[in-house]
Amino acid sequence: MGSMEFNHCVKEVFQGACVELFNSLDCSVACAERNDCGLYDAPVACVDAGSKEVELVLGLQMPISLLALTCPVNACIVAVGEEYLEDWISELSNQLIGRVKSKLSSNESDLQLGLPVTYYGADDSELMQQDEKITLYFELDGEVCACYLSVELLVKAEELNSSNYFQEGADDSIRGELELF
Repeated sequence: MGSMEFNHCVKEVFQGACVELFNSLDCSVACAERNDCGLYDAPVACVDAGSKEVELVLGLQMPISLLALTCPVNACIVAVGEEYLEDWISELSNQLIGRVKSKLSSNESDLQLGLPVTYYGADDSELMQQDEKITLYFELDGEVCACYLSVELLVKAEELNSSNYFQEGADDSIRGELELF
């Protein structure tokens, strides 16, 4: 498998993980076009994952209004503080990288996860500078968000064992792991 094929498969996995995450938030999900002005001031939560063969950096950029709409609090949305929303976008990015990991990872090649970090007013191109960057836009209940995934191969594409990452017919609903900090 060449690097282009690997990146295409990673993009499909990433898109599926994004849709699963947004569906779990009870949002109506649709693919969207780039929306520069709506995301300019939106926070970006980034988290990395890596193995001996590949390094991934995931970014999730959501407007504050969408974070407030999706956060799991019983209080009035207006009363949700900015600090809570920063924690919430970090949690969402963590859930998203976890979904990507469970779809990509096998026992032979385990991706190690980092901790999410939230940035405000940052340009996504500064945050993610790997070889290949996948950018997906979604409309969730009328609001646009962006999902980024940078992919850096640490070995030559010919040396990459793609079967360690992509398993035919694997049932993702029964795979997973719990990591305690």
